[in-house]
Amino acid sequence: MKTVTRVSLIVAAATLIAGPALAAGYKLADKVGVSIAELRDEIVDIKSEVDATMASLDKITAQATVDPRKAFKEFEKGVPQIDSAAKKAKKRADDMKKSGQTYFQQWEKELAGVNDPDIRKLAEERKTKLQATFGNIKTFMEPARDEFQPWLAHLKDLQKYLSQDLTIAGIDAAKEQIAKTKSEGYAVQQSLDKVIAELNTVVATITPAKAQKKT
Repeated sequence: MKTVTRVSLIVAAATLIAGPALAAGYKLADKVGVSIAELRDEIVDIKSEVDATMASLDKITAQATVDPRKAFKEFEKGVPQIDSAAKKAKKRADDMKKSGQTYFQQWEKELAGVNDPDIRKLAEERKTKLQATFGNIKTFMEPARDEFQPWLAHLKDLQKYLSQDLTIAGIDAAKEQIAKTKSEGYAVQQSLDKVIAELNTVVATITPAKAQKKT
């Protein structure tokens, strides 16, 4: 009997969230899911740019005694692309935050109109849980940002150095700094992977299930 009652409450809460009176609720959740997915895609782009730029650093070192010019051009092109991708991701993150705030504020307003105490309690519990899940994004993004920003600044300094001294001796003298840049770059990649995984988790948690389109 308790199980039946619990199921009834869950169904009622689902009606509260997705029914005609609150049709905007799940639609807002979908919008939040889209903004999170877009942020994830921007971060994937950052990772791709970082990969390409670190690969060009390897080429500079490998071709130092032959002709590092082409490799350096790739590296020089990659640095601003990383910077640009990071700025796009920041904008997406701001958009996602606003979407999330709107969604939970709307949910809070709708809860005020719920009369049944059990349904209200269940909906409040779900809101609190989903809000905490959404908040977890910040927990993963802040460490990634704290690693990424100084790494990018170091990358830009290395670019300036190599642009002035692309000689065999100049590249050889920078080997330690190149290795440091690569090591920190891999750490950044790992942090970004954690962010991407968390974003995927949040999207799956906060949005209703949706059938995949047949191709």
